[in-house]
Amino acid sequence: MEQHFGVIADTPFCEALLRYGEEKQRANPDGYTASVRYNLQRLLDQFEGLNLSEFNLMMLQDFANERLKTVKEGTAHRELAILRAILNKAHREGRLFVVPPFPKVKPSKGRCRWLTGDEEAKLLEAATPHLRALIAFAVDTGGRRSELFKLDWRNVDLARGAVTFTKTKNGEDRSVRLTNRAKQVLMDLGPKKSGPVFTYRNKPIKDVKTAFEKARNTVGLEDFRFHDLRHTFASRLVQKGISIYEVMHLTGHKSLVMVQRYAHLAPDYQNRAIEALNELRHNFGTVGQNECGEGMVQKEQNPSVSARVLMVEPDGIEPTTSTMPL
Repeated sequence: MEQHFGVIADTPFCEALLRYGEEKQRANPDGYTASVRYNLQRLLDQFEGLNLSEFNLMMLQDFANERLKTVKEGTAHRELAILRAILNKAHREGRLFVVPPFPKVKPSKGRCRWLTGDEEAKLLEAATPHLRALIAFAVDTGGRRSELFKLDWRNVDLARGAVTFTKTKNGEDRSVRLTNRAKQVLMDLGPKKSGPVFTYRNKPIKDVKTAFEKARNTVGLEDFRFHDLRHTFASRLVQKGISIYEVMHLTGHKSLVMVQRYAHLAPDYQNRAIEALNELRHNFGTVGQNECGEGMVQKEQNPSVSARVLMVEPDGIEPTTSTMPL
């Protein structure tokens, strides 16, 4: 990037946005089309005509405040995150001297709605045959709706009992072992050498919104979406004692953040934690009271060893954005 005496030539925002979009599209063409492109268009409509140097906290705060009048916190948070990524990329490439601070918008709490066994049975009974196969397969594999619709028989290995979801949301392929029921679903559909797995009237299924809403309303399921079938998959694994780390890989998430919402479902997770601490109690003294009523430690084994409280500097503090060297 051209610089003159430490001054960076200004760059139009639309150019930085385009470079970011091209990078995301190369990394994950399907994911880009499904979600990123819409958000980029929204930001372009808002900031077209501006240069990168014109962005500041006040402008970003005004943008966030205006968006929060019409959209949920999660949507505003997501748009700000993409805008920050665009500016960070421009900064790394030498097109922006410093990235301005961003307003804080609390993201919406992740959903954790999942089916009970009774709810699932009723939903399956009310569903049409093509929807019933999708519901059962989604619950048993954790596949996203887009992954199920794109699943091809070429990526089904019944002998090994596994399927591979390709070109997933995070850009990576994911192989999932099949439960007995999921395998039976595929057998009932009639395996082929190639072609879409889930079809309706011999055509690939592209949407099941109408059929799903009808089945859901028939059994009176409130606040339940097709994506919650994926939550059901993850929730049941955690309830059966599968670690969050393993669930993360089975669902195809890249970090533990997105699966932490299921942690509280682990069986007796608090009891196990407290029992682990109780097992260590013999290494510590008991807390009593001195004559002044202040907490003190009674030594059980070695009176010569005094109790100490270690003050630790808090970590996790975000460093300030570095400026580019002149």
